[in-house]
Parts: sequence; C-alpha cells; structure tokens
Amino acid sequence: MLQNHLKIALRNLYSSRLFTTLNIVGLTGGMVAAVFILLWVQNELSFNQYHAKSGRISRIVTHLAVSRLETWHWSSTPLPLTNELRKLPEIEAVSREVNGGTLSFNLDGRKVSGPKASYVDTNWFQIFDYQFVDGSAAAFASSVRNVAMTESQAKKIFGRTDVAGKTIRIDTLDHIVSAVFKDNPANSSFQFEFLLPLSGYLANPEVYKSDNTWNNFNYQTFILLKPNTDLKKLGKKLTSIISEFKKDDDGKNSTNTKLEPEMLADMHFNKEVSSADKSSGDEKTIYVFFGLGVVIILVACINYVNLTTARASVRSKEVGVKKLLGAKHSHLFGQFMTESVLTCLAALALSTALIFVLLPVFNQVTDKTFEISFTNPVIWMILLGTTLMAILLTGIYPSLLLSSFKPFETLRGSNVLGTSSAFFRKSLVVVQFTVAIIFLISMLVVQSQMKFIREKELGYERARTFTFRLPWGMNPKIDPATIKARLLNKSSIADVTISSQSIVQIGSSTTGSYDWDGRPKDFEPTVSQIAVEDNFQKMFSLKIVDGRWFDATREGDKTNVILNETAAKKLNLRKPIIGQRFDFQGMKGNVIGIVKDFHYKSLREKIEPLVLFNNISWSLGLYVKAQPGKEAEAIKAVSKVWDQTVPNYALEYTFLDETYDRLYKNEERTATLFNTFTFTALLISCLGLFGLATFTAERRVKEIGIRKVLGASVAGIVSLLSADFITLVFISIAIASPIAYYAMNKWLQGFEYRIEVNWLIFTIAALSSIAIATLTISYQSIRAALMNPVKSLRSE
Repeated sequence: MLQNHLKIALRNLYSSRLFTTLNIVGLTGGMVAAVFILLWVQNELSFNQYHAKSGRISRIVTHLAVSRLETWHWSSTPLPLTNELRKLPEIEAVSREVNGGTLSFNLDGRKVSGPKASYVDTNWFQIFDYQFVDGSAAAFASSVRNVAMTESQAKKIFGRTDVAGKTIRIDTLDHIVSAVFKDNPANSSFQFEFLLPLSGYLANPEVYKSDNTWNNFNYQTFILLKPNTDLKKLGKKLTSIISEFKKDDDGKNSTNTKLEPEMLADMHFNKEVSSADKSSGDEKTIYVFFGLGVVIILVACINYVNLTTARASVRSKEVGVKKLLGAKHSHLFGQFMTESVLTCLAALALSTALIFVLLPVFNQVTDKTFEISFTNPVIWMILLGTTLMAILLTGIYPSLLLSSFKPFETLRGSNVLGTSSAFFRKSLVVVQFTVAIIFLISMLVVQSQMKFIREKELGYERARTFTFRLPWGMNPKIDPATIKARLLNKSSIADVTISSQSIVQIGSSTTGSYDWDGRPKDFEPTVSQIAVEDNFQKMFSLKIVDGRWFDATREGDKTNVILNETAAKKLNLRKPIIGQRFDFQGMKGNVIGIVKDFHYKSLREKIEPLVLFNNISWSLGLYVKAQPGKEAEAIKAVSKVWDQTVPNYALEYTFLDETYDRLYKNEERTATLFNTFTFTALLISCLGLFGLATFTAERRVKEIGIRKVLGASVAGIVSLLSADFITLVFISIAIASPIAYYAMNKWLQGFEYRIEVNWLIFTIAALSSIAIATLTISYQSIRAALMNPVKSLRSE
C-alpha cells in the first residue's frame, strides 16, 4: 500500500511541477526562517544551563539605596565578603571574577592585544564547566602567573592550540599558558577570551589596599549552594553580613545595602543590574520571536493549503473514479497525506542545505557562534518539530477535503467545493498578506528610527575623532599630558584632549559626593560626571548657554564645575546659578558655566544631570581629532608616539563613530532581522499568489477566449483576473495597519527620543504591497489575456 501511495504521489507531484515547485520553495523559505528563529529562541532560554551545577550556582547581587527615591542594582560585591561567605553552612564553594579589560601580550617582540580578559579564583573551573583542548584546571591553579585562553585566541596568537607551557609576556611580566579551552558557547554569559588567577591580580599591593574594603564593590561573586538551600533565608544572612561590616560616611553600620543570591539561569534576563559586563536577554523579545517563527511557517503552509484546495476541483474526478472502483476514505486520505509528507521532506532536505550555507551569515547578524551538529538532540528537535508542524498544517485539511468528495457529484461536474471553500482560500490569502504587511510596516518604522538615530543632532561633534587609553597601573607611570604635547606637534592632528570618560557614553555617576547652598539633606540625586580639559569644549563644539568654560590660566577652575541644562534645572540651585557654591568630589568650588544639553548616552535614555569638572589627575583617556582627510596619518602618528612612550603595550584605538554605532547594535540586528523576515514573508505570500493566479487563469481560459471573441480588451481581461486578488490585498492592509501601529508604538517607547509613526509610512507600505501583488499577478493575467482565443476554444 505504501509503495503504491509513493508511486502515485510522485507521479502527481511531477505532473503538476509548477505547483509542486511553488509549494517546496515556499515551505523551504518558511522552514529556514523558522529554524533560525527557534535556534535563537532555544539558545536564549538555555543560557548558562550547560554547566552541570547550574541549578546550584548563584551570583550575589547588591541593592544599594542611594536616596529615598533611587536604588542602584549591582552585580558586584566587596572583596572581603568572600571570607564571611565561607563561614556559611549553606555555601559549598565561592569563586570571584573581576574584569581585566584588554591585555597586552608581547610574544617574541610582537605585540598582540588580548580582549575580554578576566581574573578569577583558581577554583573557577571546579564550579563552571569548560572543555580543555590543552592543559588543565590543575595547571591553571598551580601559579599566580598562569593564563588560560580560548581555542580561537590560541590560534590567533600562536597559530595552533597545543600551546600549554608556552611563555608569553603580559605587560612587563612573563606568564605561562597553562590551559586552552573550547570557545565559549553562544548560550553563555561568560564570554571571556582570557582567564588569569585572581591571586596574581591581588599580588599588587596598591590594588589589594584599594579593593580590600567593604565600601568598594568591584568583584562579581559566585557561590555554589548546597542542595535544598532556602534562597530567602540565605539572602537575609547576606544582608546581615553587609550591614555589619559596611560603614556609612558617618562611621555607622550600613542599613541601605542588601545582598541576595540570583540563580545562574536568571542572570541573562536581569536587565535591572548594572555594572555587569554581560549581555542581558529580554523575555518579551523571546516570546515575540517565537511567535514570528510560528507565523512564518504558518504563512508558508498556507500556500500549500491554498493551492491544494484550489486544485481540488481538478482532482475531483480522480477521487470520484477511485471511489467507484472501491477506494476507501482512508486509502485516499493516505495518498494525499503521502504527497504532503513528500513535499515537506523535500523542503526539509533543501532547508537543511540552506541552513548550513546561511549559518555564517546568521552568526554575523546575531553576533553569536551557533553550530549545527546532528549529534545535538536540540537540532533534531527543531528540524523535525518544524517539519512535523508543516506536515500537519499542509496535510490534514487538504487530505480530508479531497478524500471526502462524493463520487456521483464529482462525475456529474457539480461544484464540489462550494462557496465556503473559496471564502476559506481568500481568508488564507488575507492572513498571508496581513502578516507580510505587518512585517513591511515594522521594517519601515525600524529603518526610520535607525535613520533618526544616525542623523540626530547630538549636541557635539564626533567626526574624525578617535580615542585610546593609557594602561592602568603602569610602572613607571606616564603622564597623559606628555603624550598630548607630542601629538599636538603632528601636522595630521588638529587637536588632542584628555578626559576621564568617552563623550559618547559617559558611564560614571555619583550620588552624595556634592553639596551646594540650600540643598536639602535628603536630596541626593544621581548625577553623571566627567573630568575634562580647557580645550574639551572647542574640540567637541559644545555650546555654552550661560557663564563660561574652564580657563587653563585660572587656578581656581581646578575646583570649579560646569553643569548641563538638565542639572541646572533638576538640582534646584539658587538663582543666579552662575557663581553659586558647588562642592564636588571633595573639591570646594563654584558653578562657572552651563553647557547646552548633549546626548552623552544612548537615545534610549533621557538626558540626566551632568557635572563637568576640570581635575584630570585620574584621567587616562586621550581623544585625538584628525585633520580633514588625514585620519590614517593621524593614526600612524599616534602609533609612533605610543611605541616610543608605551613600548610594552599594544595600542588599542576606537573612533567615536564606532562607539556610537555600538550603542545601537541590538537595534541594527533587529532591523536586519526584520528586513529578512519581511522579505521571506513577502516572497512566500507572492509565491502563493502567483500559484493561485496561474490556476485561476488556467481554469478560466475558455471564459477569456469567449470574452476576447466578443471584443474584450487585454486591459479589461487583466483587470478582471486581478480585481479579486487586489481586493484581498486591500483588506489585508486594513487589518495589518492598526496591528502594526500598536506594535511599533510599543517598540518605540523603548527610546526616549524617537520618531512619530505617521501616515506616510503606512502609505508607502500599502502602495508597495499593492505594487508587489500586482506585479505577481500581472504575468499570468497578461499571458492569459494575450492567448489566441482560437486555441483556447478549439476543444469546444
């Protein structure tokens, strides 16, 4: 029976090659998109769960109430906390991590930068799971001057991975490569490329003295819990510890700090926590993307259902004859299901090939490292689950419909489908194009917002400017002013300034480290801060709205401050603000100027109070503005000066334009993914529309011939064949527009500064969808209208 079903199914699929091709191509597009989406969703939902002990690993989170209205949430804790944690019976082990930034390697006179480095306790590998390709965890723990690195970094530096035992100089000290581990999985919060023993980091007396206090929160602390630990009770114990040892400025025990354990699986979705160098996920986005995956495969399946039910009238006589010859309902159902299964399996084979081809592109778009391994059961679940879903959606209804025809009615030529089936097909077309138009509107809104971001006047000039930082803790120390003076002599460099923060993203903030006349004692709002030089304003073209900028010839400006407009309004200083006392970071000074608000963070965030001060003694960042068209020469000039003054470190520089673009990396990915989904949905919808138009033209070929004989024009016939389909597109536009408007307004609310969704976007989307539908239908309509009526009527 099965062999017979296969033979007949292959024969039928081959005889209707065009429709079979349309079905397979549509299903393939939908399955590829769905598999990639589900792969991303599964990755997000499985973050950090590959660690064998993930169910017992917790990160300690700090909640620091800085005022009545504001609480800071940190993933970092004080260094001395570890000794107290080891005394708690609920905790089996403790391990810490502190960001090491970018390392500078010297290998046989060749300087190499090592990004994403961290210092960890030597028991890190006992708590977290890593796959070693060379060396071992024991070797890593054997000395304070060891380093472990990823497989890809080992290949980059040494050209191979069997490098355990190799010596490499980091800064001015020799280290031994003790371990090489496999690259971090895409579903890991820990994307460290290099790991070094924390004991080596703390061997520096200055670092240990600075960090060994309960008031400095610099270390991420992870604990391995004993089974069945009560997290709430443990959280109370942790808070009591911090309350006992941490002192406030008045010397009393702290009452405004809480600690709580956060399970490893929850880390990825905690967007509340700041100061963590981890990419956070969004559960809402996961559900949205999962929905998109299901919708796209549904749209692809609609093509099959539409074309199969539309062609049901052609196959009705086949069903009638078979039933008269004794075929049972189950036999016919099995035959049509076999055709559906074969179509879906062909789409699966083609999809699998395309997934392998497109995987590098997908990795680049998502900034992940997905791998397709058929030994991974998750891959099989996604591929087979998507295929099974396609088989069910494309097979059951058409098979039930075709096998249910009554033989006498079909052989008499009665309308076996009726009007209800036509209404059903039209409804499916409306669903298809509604989804496609929602994607199209969303794509246009996202692109408009990204264009707005790129072209938004930020209040400062960042063109032709790049930045680099001097290494912290250099011995001997190098004064940034020395490098600045040498760079200003270079003809390719227009200006150089020293600053503590990047103007594109000022991340430093403070609360309580200030005072002014009339400030209420309990009024301690958070203000951002940046240390700048006297030429900072000119270099970045900042505008002063009141007072003046810092003057290098005035010694008093070393303690004076400048506020942005928002700070001047929100801090409620007495008027006139210029000249008011403003003590900041232990310096007693006055407000000498108010700078016009500029966007010093992402446009997602509202401009908040900012204090600019002139003390750059703790600043290591230099900002270089190149002469127009001489950026390459300026970089060479900086490299030369760097090699002469900082010979043991590799130069790392970044243009401010690149830093600004990185702020919107997630949005750029969203735009790319929306573009891809939109193209996929439109392509699938157009394939279905093309198939239906082709079938309609074939079914009405004699009607068209008669109309032409009676004098109908080509334009009239094209309009006749196209009208029904275009009407369906208009209905889709009417349904899609309010849905897209609501969804995009919700998305735009994530930006403090955003575009308004206006009628022009919907007009463009509507006209585009109508044009695409018209072009899709036109080929078959014009072809049918131009057909010689003698040929179409010859059989009559």
